[in-house]
Amino acid sequence: MRAFDEYRVLRLIARGEKFEVYQAMAGTGQPVVLKIARKGSAATLVHLRREKEIAESLSLTALRPTWRVAQSSDGRVYAVAAWVERSLRELLAEGPLPRAQALAVLRGVAAGLDQLHARGFVHCALTPEHVLLSGDGEVFLCGLGYARRRGQKATVADERYASPELASGQPVGPWCDVYSLGLIAFEMLCGRLPFEAQSADEWRRAHAVLLPEVPRHLRQTIGRDAARALLRSLAKEPGDRFQSALTFVERMNESEPARARLQHAVLEVARGFFRGTARAPRAVKLFGFGLVLAGMLGGVFWLGTSQKPTPQPDPRTATAEFLAALSTPVTIWTPKPAETLSLAPTGQATPTPPKPALTPPLRQSPTATALPPTPTPETRPLHPAPRLLEPADVTRFPPGAAVELVWQYDLPLEPGESFDIRMWKPGEPPWGIARSTETRYRLNGPPRGSGEYTWLVVVVRDDPVTGKVIETSLASEPRRIFWD
Repeated sequence: MRAFDEYRVLRLIARGEKFEVYQAMAGTGQPVVLKIARKGSAATLVHLRREKEIAESLSLTALRPTWRVAQSSDGRVYAVAAWVERSLRELLAEGPLPRAQALAVLRGVAAGLDQLHARGFVHCALTPEHVLLSGDGEVFLCGLGYARRRGQKATVADERYASPELASGQPVGPWCDVYSLGLIAFEMLCGRLPFEAQSADEWRRAHAVLLPEVPRHLRQTIGRDAARALLRSLAKEPGDRFQSALTFVERMNESEPARARLQHAVLEVARGFFRGTARAPRAVKLFGFGLVLAGMLGGVFWLGTSQKPTPQPDPRTATAEFLAALSTPVTIWTPKPAETLSLAPTGQATPTPPKPALTPPLRQSPTATALPPTPTPETRPLHPAPRLLEPADVTRFPPGAAVELVWQYDLPLEPGESFDIRMWKPGEPPWGIARSTETRYRLNGPPRGSGEYTWLVVVVRDDPVTGKVIETSLASEPRRIFWD
């Protein structure tokens, strides 16, 4: 035990590249967490202050409060936060979790994430180290120093849990946290991550292009629909993922097969027995072990005689399972199939029985968190559409060339409004590439390789209560550009 300022350090909890985390005791006898920067700099001070200020400003029960950010007598920057008994990483060190326990933790994490997203923030650093579990079952999130506003760019905290768009420097949104939550859920149920890599570059490549391992190959008791929900949360395109973290967890919470429930019950009884007899006499331990072993063998025999043998994994199974997951009809970011996409000219409404729609039937981009296009309140009619100026329609550029997108908007933006720039390839849904308050945006090259792209601009604002994105203007007429 050593002293650090007015705190008594009890033990080291975790050590990362930037910070060391300790359990400590304040002078009043209250247990606290000390997060000490390994290298003192202005950047680490800003990071810790940001974590404290975000938690204070949002006042969400799912966020662990940070009480103090200070500098020690020897010049080390540190933060003092509330003490929570253990992290999810410590729990995962014991192996895969029972289904009920995993779902309980996931539900708490998802509820906290959805609250964070409703306030317009994205966590951007969701890892098992940043999920905290109290003794009475409460779940808390920490690591908010990495959090960013939706539409901003963020730094990667841990490549193992970073979504493809976060790792590639694209604007972040709730879909980034849904991807990270899917990775954590996979690890909780299967005992490991769905990819294997040795370096940061390999992790980025795995998240960007590799198909994840099929969950049921690693744990057969995972239900088919739950396994498909896991794969959908790990979709490469944000538009293929779930609209919210809780939607994903509820999809995971399907009825478990009877055989799986029996297996989990046997495992739980065995774990409870070994914990309860840790200090029992040796003879009692041996007798109890024999009873448990006999019961487990009997259960395995029954399961083996009533279950068909598992076929050898087919190398095509991962692709088939992943495609099946993406074809499963669930609530996702983009609610309509790509082939139904249609764009009406500016100022015209698309007729949708029994009454005409107010806006062209654009599919929601991942920048929008609402499921169907959010209707504008009747008391606030839609503003005129922005007018695209440059480049002209059907303009061609060399492969990889930078392009300056320019448009005109005759009205001043109201507080909270911004321009949502959307772009897509033929047969794809519109993709929100950026938000801007300026009437121009520079693209450093084609977002998804050479070819034909269509782009448009619409004015949007975030609802401060629900966090939904509301279109406040008509969409501009689309234009096409080519990189070839």
